[in-house]
Amino acid sequence: MKLIRKILVKILGLKGYLRLVSRIYIRCISMGLMRKKYPELFFLKKLVKPGNTVLDIGANLAYYSYFLSDAVGENGTVYAVEPIPLFASVWQKNMGKRREKNYHLSNCALGSEAKEKVKMSIPIVNGVVRHGLTKVVDEKDAETAVAMSFEVPMKNGDALLTELQVTKIDFIKCDVEGFEQYVIPSLQHTIERDLPVLQIELAGDENRRNVVNFLVNLSYEIYILRNDQLIGLDIKDIFNFNQDFYFVAKTQKAAVSHLF
Repeated sequence: MKLIRKILVKILGLKGYLRLVSRIYIRCISMGLMRKKYPELFFLKKLVKPGNTVLDIGANLAYYSYFLSDAVGENGTVYAVEPIPLFASVWQKNMGKRREKNYHLSNCALGSEAKEKVKMSIPIVNGVVRHGLTKVVDEKDAETAVAMSFEVPMKNGDALLTELQVTKIDFIKCDVEGFEQYVIPSLQHTIERDLPVLQIELAGDENRRNVVNFLVNLSYEIYILRNDQLIGLDIKDIFNFNQDFYFVAKTQKAAVSHLF
């Protein structure tokens, strides 16, 4: 498989390769394949309803945005955030044929404060370009081999939504490779105001601990997905699982009882 990836990147170039694999992936999910491997994508139909306004942070190649667009329908909106210009271009291609033009892409990173430029890179792991592991570069990443690096603007989460005149968010998906501990607090005003359901990938112990504590302090409860329903998780068990975490505000549980 690694060899095939390398050959395809060499023949098609990285952008061509990403367009090909993302189209195949989206088609497979659309056909109902890979349900066991990616149950979170199929759970979106239950989690997100027509008319909802959702936020896809770390939108990558539109793997979530594509299906969120279907879920929210013509009266809903998908606000996607993807800082890497290469990924944003593929995202636009994949979303361009959506039946409903119910989406908006912001080509920037999110963080605790606005910055004119931050550096992000696409890593090479065991000789393979891993576009899904792209993240903001820090000192610890200095020796990591990279396929490409980009300088991108960073915006505060709440400030971006104010700029876009978004007044209500029902659901947030966030996957930013360990930077969640900065991104989620940047949305504190939005989270406290709207109490959205959150789905977050939490790589790294410190990152996981910080995000969980932040949301628990805002009266959120922790869940994981099992057999197409959310199962409650005690905070002491958060390091025993390697999958996406879901967060539901205590006061909103009755409104989303169909998820449990």
